[in-house]
Amino acid sequence: MLQKLFLLLWSIGTFAQAPTFDGVITAEEWKNAQQFSLDYEIEPSNNGTAQFKTDVFVTHTKTDIYIGFIAYADMENIRSSIRSRDRIGNDDNVAIGLDTYGDGRYMTVLGANPEGNQFDLKILPNGNEDAYDVTFETKASKHENAYHVEFKIPVNGLQFKHEETMEWAVVFGRSGYDSDTRIQMLNFPIDRSNPCIVCQTPDKIKLQNLTPSKRLNLIPYVFVGQSGSRENDNFVRHKTKGNIGLSGLLDLSHTTTLEFALNPDFSQIEADVSQIDANNTFALFFPERRPYFNEGNDIINSNQQAVYTRSINNPLASTKLIHQGEKQRLYWLTGYDENTPYLVAGENQSYSGEGNAAWANILAYQRTYKGGSHVGLLTTNRFFKDGGNGQLIGLNSQIRFADIYTAKLEWNFSNIKEPANDWIDSNKVEGAKTVALDGEIKKGNGLFLALDRNTKNWNTFFYYAQYSPNFETPLGFVTQNNLRNSEIIHQYVAFPKDKKARIQQFNTSLGTEITYNYSGLRKYFDVFNNTYIAWKGNWKTELNIVHIIDQEYEGFKGKNMSKYSIWNSYNPNETIRLGVFSSLGNGIRFDEDNPSVGKQLSFGTFNNFQLSEKLRISQSLRYSQMRSKTDNRFFYKGYILRLIANYQFNKDLSFRFIGEYNEFDDKLFFQPLLKWNPNPFTLFFIGGSHGYNRPENNNSLRLENSQVYLKFQYLFDI
Repeated sequence: MLQKLFLLLWSIGTFAQAPTFDGVITAEEWKNAQQFSLDYEIEPSNNGTAQFKTDVFVTHTKTDIYIGFIAYADMENIRSSIRSRDRIGNDDNVAIGLDTYGDGRYMTVLGANPEGNQFDLKILPNGNEDAYDVTFETKASKHENAYHVEFKIPVNGLQFKHEETMEWAVVFGRSGYDSDTRIQMLNFPIDRSNPCIVCQTPDKIKLQNLTPSKRLNLIPYVFVGQSGSRENDNFVRHKTKGNIGLSGLLDLSHTTTLEFALNPDFSQIEADVSQIDANNTFALFFPERRPYFNEGNDIINSNQQAVYTRSINNPLASTKLIHQGEKQRLYWLTGYDENTPYLVAGENQSYSGEGNAAWANILAYQRTYKGGSHVGLLTTNRFFKDGGNGQLIGLNSQIRFADIYTAKLEWNFSNIKEPANDWIDSNKVEGAKTVALDGEIKKGNGLFLALDRNTKNWNTFFYYAQYSPNFETPLGFVTQNNLRNSEIIHQYVAFPKDKKARIQQFNTSLGTEITYNYSGLRKYFDVFNNTYIAWKGNWKTELNIVHIIDQEYEGFKGKNMSKYSIWNSYNPNETIRLGVFSSLGNGIRFDEDNPSVGKQLSFGTFNNFQLSEKLRISQSLRYSQMRSKTDNRFFYKGYILRLIANYQFNKDLSFRFIGEYNEFDDKLFFQPLLKWNPNPFTLFFIGGSHGYNRPENNNSLRLENSQVYLKFQYLFDI
């Protein structure tokens, strides 16, 4: 009886009145809140006493969670500028991580800098980060000896098992600077023998009598654009085109969400960074940036790249169902793709082309356990409109035991019936099957085994992977098959006893990798050392040494080839962030007609300059070359120079200009963009992209293609 009375009084006190949401925290308005503190510094010291005090307050209404941070600081030393969403990684910031199921499957992290600019992401059990979008509000203020940040988080934006009384595992974090050294603080000391950071927090927030509504979000869009291209010697502007579409989200329950997209526009305003593909025989991987495909990525994550959502290129319609139950998870995506990329894997190279319309389907199921463990089933299917199809079915598991061990298993089986089409022009044979798409049936399998052991100072990682001849993934990104590959790495990690020590963190590892094909031919064998040093002053160094004992390519075998590389980054203040790398050594020139060993050299810089709280300039240069060891002639050489200027009017409105010159292709492009983005799903932009190249026997660049475009999409929360 007394317990019920206490809970009733606590409930009444909790949401009798929400705190004033203005970015200023006062004792009176937060007097009934749960209180926490961030007492531990986990970087650079190892669970030392936090240098700066941080107080956290948590309360809630029936529909929203309110979080208040008071971050005491030397206010003259904080780093904070006006940023667009997810661009505050190097600023001072505070964050909350929520594990609504308490089993370590993932943690939703929401954060903000002292300007109130936001970031959000997921942290997985292995510590990796995954893109994620949550609609929430933040406000902030600066004071003489602290900055305040308030969060208002709608509960219906999270998935959880709804009960009258709930306790969610919570992590509170803060990043800041001690003079010029970056420091990280948490509400608990980290056990570095336990790789599941998500699982370790001892703190929970108590939530009672929540009555969150089920979401019904509609996101219509309008797109208008005009393109132009050079035809012979004339530049022709094509007819202006428009498009409309609709996407949305419906909560079937607090654990199950249905998303849909009808004629979506998935054009990327965040242009892919160009990659150097000289002396590369396999297709290049580009990360998924489309928000529609990000939710649920942790369920379909595959160590063998069995799923690559960019394989669904231009869907006319798509639906996605995600269920996050107490012990089970389900992901189901289906779509009709109007033009589909097609990828064929091989032993020494991959082959790609663009196909026609196809139905695509991804279905994944997981049974979850404490500590981020799970066992799961995955299947993908693709059926082309004009014939041909592909299926993949697989089992996967991740089991954590004795805290310090993590075992992983993945097995996939593929069955491909090729379309009869001319999308890939090749007369080669891989795995006794032609590369050309002529209706052949291909069957293959993939296997992945891994065991990791983590302690405070010593870590060991081992994996074995195999990809049989003809193993392909209909909606994945397997570029190489007919191989058996294994690797083992042993790592030592040291932490300084003195916070003022010159070396703040030191990691070094020694490993070896070996690969055979299915005929028993050794394709690759190396030993390597990687060393990472974090110096005082926010300066970091990474050194890599690889000695390739032998490597086989198309009957040619290179032996005793060594490569050396170094990476340095330096971030002494908010204005300057510098990065420089270089690499040299020997490697195989992957020319199937005349392979040989060549001398390689590459170097580059990645720099950012915050010229004011609103203006940021970023610059990168990547140079790469290879010379013959016999006559010193160039096999290839070139560079990619990229410049980005970004002016942030406020957290929602920005102007960005990208310019890039690629010497390998002798191409130049410019991309101006004005963008308004008040939340992850409401967006307006107007911009363009203009590409130039240099014709043969001509010293001047000329316009080859051009686009101007405008898009407006708006989130209606019904």
